[in-house]
Amino acid sequence: MRAPEQATFHAPVLLVDDNAANLLALEAVLEPLGQRLVRATSGPEALRWLLQEEFAVILLDVQMPVVDGFETARLIRQRQRTRYTPIIFLTAHNRDEAHLVHGYAMGAADYVVKPFHPDVLRWKVEAFVGLYLEQQRLQQRESTLWERERRMLEQQGELRFRRMVDTMPQFVWELLVDGTIGYANRGWLDYAGLSPEQGRQWKDTLRCLHPEDVPALRSAWEVAQREGKPLERECRLRRSAGDYRWFLTRTIPERDERGQLAGWVSTATDIDDARRAVETLRAASEAKDMFLTMAAHELRTPLQAARSFAHLATVRAGETVPEGMDKALHGLHRSVNRMAKLVENLLDVGRIQRGELHLRPSALDVGALLREVSAHFEPLPDGQRIELDAPEGLVVPGDRERLDQVFTNLVSNALRYSPEGGRIRLAAREEGGRVHVEVVDHGLGIPGGKLEHIFERFSRAHGISYGGLGLGLSIARGIVERHGGRIWAESPGDEGSGSTFHVVLPGEPGTSER
Repeated sequence: MRAPEQATFHAPVLLVDDNAANLLALEAVLEPLGQRLVRATSGPEALRWLLQEEFAVILLDVQMPVVDGFETARLIRQRQRTRYTPIIFLTAHNRDEAHLVHGYAMGAADYVVKPFHPDVLRWKVEAFVGLYLEQQRLQQRESTLWERERRMLEQQGELRFRRMVDTMPQFVWELLVDGTIGYANRGWLDYAGLSPEQGRQWKDTLRCLHPEDVPALRSAWEVAQREGKPLERECRLRRSAGDYRWFLTRTIPERDERGQLAGWVSTATDIDDARRAVETLRAASEAKDMFLTMAAHELRTPLQAARSFAHLATVRAGETVPEGMDKALHGLHRSVNRMAKLVENLLDVGRIQRGELHLRPSALDVGALLREVSAHFEPLPDGQRIELDAPEGLVVPGDRERLDQVFTNLVSNALRYSPEGGRIRLAAREEGGRVHVEVVDHGLGIPGGKLEHIFERFSRAHGISYGGLGLGLSIARGIVERHGGRIWAESPGDEGSGSTFHVVLPGEPGTSER
């Protein structure tokens, strides 16, 4: 099967030398390769041959009158078609290193100094000939596969074709010559929630594309139509439930027996899971680096303070207690507590990820809990104040310590991002058997691009200058969801517009709003 295939391919070799005897010698050496050998007695003649056909390799003498081998090679490399054609320089002079370097700079693939060994030269040329023949075979196989695919589609009847395509996991469209949709398979219609009539309308199809992907895809499609070339792109397609998934779309032209464009076949393959897996791995790597940086930043400050306070608090035997000992001990206590809290947050993240966050629920008055949380922050600095609107009698089954952790984190964040004299509103109300708590501030607000990620681990709405590892909100979400509740944030997104955090907890065991 391979012999006939090899016989259809040729790898012509171009021999360039102004000496006829040298050309005869080269032909004698290379004749066993069985390829066509083309002569050229000057650089300009070689360039004319290269305008007519392609060559597997060029053997180029360096010393030639008028246009030498180096200049000829430079002109060959200027043309896109011959830029990568292998060139073997042949010379009987200038064996110094500078001469060799100049030759390679001019685009030489190899450099042979006369007198050369016939077998060595033949082996070198044979290697390039083999590469050229293999490239031709690969191109032929690819062309054969495309042709086979096109003929298979042509040979199938329309009804049989559509039945087969409707069972495929990919989405398939048949486009007419002018680009209008002639047919869309059942997989696409079911995914997008379209009727067969809607599936043939571009306006309905475009509405299923993610708005950010429409301009680039439309531009690429216009180029493909104009040039009659295949198109391949990744884009997001919306399904009937409203969410988007990533797909690899491929559109290929169909041509008739005369080579004229007869239409297009377009497919879309779901790559969302694979893409998300790659993004998850990348995000994990980035999160690891971010964590190491932020952890070092956060732990360094309280550790340095603790060491300083510990030094001040150290009293050698027989010495009087230094002035300010009480203050030093209090500072040491605060710093150590802060470090312990950071470590505990890291442990909580692990518990939540493993599903090992255990609760000790009891009947809990949310209003009383919020009053305790508010008291944690007294006295408030810089004229800030907390306005509490939480009536008694709002009871939920919850773990007091864990819910205290949630609301303390939310109030702490609100104070952290609020200006001097800022007002924080902490309110609770009953809603259809559930308790709805709001923490409202008028501080920096949350940028729109970060709002949907604010509850992810290590996520920050603002820079590290505001402190924190970016774990508090992630932990708060885990605790609230473990209680069967919901937590979310709202913010206009403009700087200084403030933000509102909502926590909804079921008022009776077993109820949940999700």
